[in-house]
Amino acid sequence: MRAVILAAGVGSRLMPLTRNTPKSLLDLGGGYTLLERQLEALGSAGVTDVRIVTGYKSEQIEAKIKDFEGFDVGVVFNPFYRLANNGASAWFGLKDLSETTIIINGDDLFKGNVIAALLESDDEVTMVISRSDEYDDDDMKVVVEGGAVLDVGKDIDPERANAESVGIMQFKGPGLTRMKTYLDAMVRVESDLQLFYLEALRRMMRDGHRVSYVQCDPSDWAEVDFHPDLEAMRRQVLNDLEV
Repeated sequence: MRAVILAAGVGSRLMPLTRNTPKSLLDLGGGYTLLERQLEALGSAGVTDVRIVTGYKSEQIEAKIKDFEGFDVGVVFNPFYRLANNGASAWFGLKDLSETTIIINGDDLFKGNVIAALLESDDEVTMVISRSDEYDDDDMKVVVEGGAVLDVGKDIDPERANAESVGIMQFKGPGLTRMKTYLDAMVRVESDLQLFYLEALRRMMRDGHRVSYVQCDPSDWAEVDFHPDLEAMRRQVLNDLEV
């Protein structure tokens, strides 16, 4: 079992905080970085073999992981992080793997029980979803029905969406092999380099391959895209430390 964290992006929407610091090393308060919280949650679920796909300010992440004890953490550098979306990072992160793999967006904060629930899935491809009363244009919206994911994308009509992707997925056996095949096809097309890696999943589903899901509570996860997201996380971390 291995986790792959996609942490290559510049984090431009969090400038100037990310001018000299990669998003995954931003301080969440109490001395914790986002990456440390991710590893803490993974470790609580028994996942200690971790690969981080880096790009922007990679040297800082490479230096930071030397401090982590109890984890086998490696780095894969994506030299095209300024030219491509996270589809390229997923390709770099998965291309030589064969064991069951969890892939995680580098801007996700989540609890260990989210990973524990995902690990219980026996399906070849499983997405973690969350539900809310409404979805906006920036949400990675999902359509689910009958225990399966039917579609995923930011371009889905919010009225059609009935869930949101948390940014965490698990691939097993043929599911991982299939995902790598679709990603390989994407990175060979210049225009596809601007796509999210979930576009490969969308194409898999359109070709008839099943994607299952597990659902987590909205309070069990969050993502850092904008300054208000970061401030909300910092308040939550400090509240947790005071309990």
